[in-house]
Amino acid sequence: MRISVEGIASFSGRRPWWVVAGWVLALVAAGALASTMLESALEGGQGPTQVLEYQEAQTLINERFGEIDGAGQQQDVDETGPPSSSEFVLIVSEGPKPGEAAFDEFLAEFGDEIDHAQEEHEVEILIGSFSDYEGQVSQDGTTLLTSVNVHEGSASEFEPLLHVAEEFTRDGYEVYFIGNESIQHVFGELAESDLVTGETIGIAVAIIILAMVFGAVVAAFIPIILAIAAIFTGIGITAIVGQVVELNEFVPNILTMMGLAVGIDYALFILSRYKEERERGREKQDAIEAAGGSAGRAVVFSGLTVVLALLGMLIIPVREFQAFGAGAIIVVFVAVIVGITLLPALIGILGDKVYAVRAPLPLTGGLFIVGAVALTLTAGFGPDVIMVSAGVMLILVVLTVIRKVTNNKWSFGLGTESVTDPDAESGLWNTLTVSVMRRPYMSLIAASVVLLFLAYFYLDLEKGTSGISVLPDEIPAKKGFQTLDEKFGFGSDAPALVAIDGDVGSEPIASALTKLETLIADDAGLQAAQVRIEPSVNLASFTSNIPGDPQNQTALTTIRRLRGELIPEAFAGIPEGSYEAFVGGSSAEVVDSVKVTDEYLPIVFASVLSLSFILLLLAFRSLTISIASILMNLLSVGAAYGLVVLVFQKGFLIDVFGFEQVDQIEFWLPLFMFSILFGLSMDYHVFMLSRIKERYDETGLASESVAFGLRKTASIITGAALIMVAVFGGFALGDIAFFQSMGFGLGAAVLLDATIVRSLLVPSVMRILGQSAWYLPSWLEWIPNISIEGQSPAAASSEKAAEPAPAD
Repeated sequence: MRISVEGIASFSGRRPWWVVAGWVLALVAAGALASTMLESALEGGQGPTQVLEYQEAQTLINERFGEIDGAGQQQDVDETGPPSSSEFVLIVSEGPKPGEAAFDEFLAEFGDEIDHAQEEHEVEILIGSFSDYEGQVSQDGTTLLTSVNVHEGSASEFEPLLHVAEEFTRDGYEVYFIGNESIQHVFGELAESDLVTGETIGIAVAIIILAMVFGAVVAAFIPIILAIAAIFTGIGITAIVGQVVELNEFVPNILTMMGLAVGIDYALFILSRYKEERERGREKQDAIEAAGGSAGRAVVFSGLTVVLALLGMLIIPVREFQAFGAGAIIVVFVAVIVGITLLPALIGILGDKVYAVRAPLPLTGGLFIVGAVALTLTAGFGPDVIMVSAGVMLILVVLTVIRKVTNNKWSFGLGTESVTDPDAESGLWNTLTVSVMRRPYMSLIAASVVLLFLAYFYLDLEKGTSGISVLPDEIPAKKGFQTLDEKFGFGSDAPALVAIDGDVGSEPIASALTKLETLIADDAGLQAAQVRIEPSVNLASFTSNIPGDPQNQTALTTIRRLRGELIPEAFAGIPEGSYEAFVGGSSAEVVDSVKVTDEYLPIVFASVLSLSFILLLLAFRSLTISIASILMNLLSVGAAYGLVVLVFQKGFLIDVFGFEQVDQIEFWLPLFMFSILFGLSMDYHVFMLSRIKERYDETGLASESVAFGLRKTASIITGAALIMVAVFGGFALGDIAFFQSMGFGLGAAVLLDATIVRSLLVPSVMRILGQSAWYLPSWLEWIPNISIEGQSPAAASSEKAAEPAPAD
């Protein structure tokens, strides 16, 4: 037996228990890997993989000043110890003030409890004892700010100290930890919470949608089981990959989200085609092979398209992109393997029992409502979850009612083309497709105007990253940030750094340094700087705290102004070769990261579009289809970009959705969304176009083939789209702002692609193109004929009829 998708599906259907046993062993191995190696695999950092300006500034300061500062220190200082970072401890008192006996007693008790908590939990976070550090008092005398040193990378162990701060927030005192490690710990906890919320909502809604698509309970659970198998296996592989590639704690979120979305969709495509082949009268094993050779091939090509799109993320020299891309690629690859092996095996075992236990709409809807109420009461889900659940149910009910009302009331026919169609059906999607194709230019213009209007808002995009200010208001870190900014004029220990490399002792440069100090003090976005000038090492530094959140758009604009205006103004008239200026700090890190993504944006776009074009050309052997598909996908991606800006940045209906408004969109989100969406939207196009091409090869009728393909795939793609919207929407209901924008953007794009693009753009474009839709110039005839349509039912029946009868 030759190795092919249908061959793999055939083997899995004939030897199901072998395949299932193999997957059980794989899952056991994945579980063992995850339990022993996953934690270390996700310890990778964040930020760029190449040296940027903010890093050069910090390196200069550390190396040059380190030579001086270390010269007079005692030799017994352990210079090989772990790196440290600073953390603010903020204590606010409504009663006794710092310096008074009652406050000092409270402070001593707090310090002792900090030391005790570390001993009790056997963790070492704070370097030294809390009593070793001195603090500063706010101008109103109510607040003590102490900067302490903690071990870098201690975020995962920070819980005991945060618990102590929570215990001591009593009797008129408020205690907060504010710093990189404590904030990372908070984000990590919220990420885990968002993961549970996303999984719960995504899986629950997916089961309901699948039950309505198949009308059966067993068939509804099979895609969920396969998606979970893909996720667990993907996590096991991640545990290995993370030992050689830097991954971070957000990878499981991306992996789970993508695994649920594509894993369920791929299983839905193949399972629905198996059902169709059985309804044609094929035997179980023949139906398994036919489904593998048609829908299975489409799934493989769809998966390849997604992977090729995700490869663009690996090009970008930023660890977040590479980690997200690696996690998504792993789970998509595994989901494809699961779909063409484990699913045929389960069908081989169950046969037609996969459609056992019918699921009528009233019963399904009732159980969904009961489950939503139960989860809301037990898991504490808020009104957002209830609204989303009700919205999904309303969509499903409306679609079901419309389908029943329109069924058997509309005739099929397009212009002069006609063919006897044993598969002809009437219904909502057939009616819509016929109507669109009768007025193709009007439909094309209407759909394009809507998508371009939404895409227009992308022009107002401001890029940055989510800082402390976008955390939920009830989070102690958020309250501490606001209090720190109110009492001391800055929100965190993240100052702007300026390093001037040159002959800082010379009169011209010394004069420029004085002028720069004045310009910084006069700038509204910066506080008066601490200046250090060391002619012996040819370096001067400026350290200036930034008011408010150092990662908001105001802070980023300040860094750009510092680089582009203040420093050039201060050093005007001094030869550029006589000095070098570097601006660093956390705000500068974001500015540099935005610059990197902007530089790599055209490279990623060109790479993804080129690879996708080649794959589509190989899949359909049509130059026209390949170009049209890419253009339609770009329209849907652009509209999704605009919606994200419109909702999150401009605040349109932000309260209705219950999201957190931001003044900038995550700098990595446009590129991330492009890679994910371009791949996922190709899923629908490949699945749908393969049915259209299959019908066109059989009949030669372009318009009728389009209507047939859309009619046959409409309910499946609609269900798949709603599942993806549910999965992405579940993550959008989390507490982290960038998960909200990411989940909303992905869900909105999938919905646009499955409705406006598929219902209006595709049929209108295909109708306008007609026979030329499948045009392949003669100079491209050398392209291999890689068919993903499989064997048409008519051709298969003919071959079967032509087979010699078995001898008696």
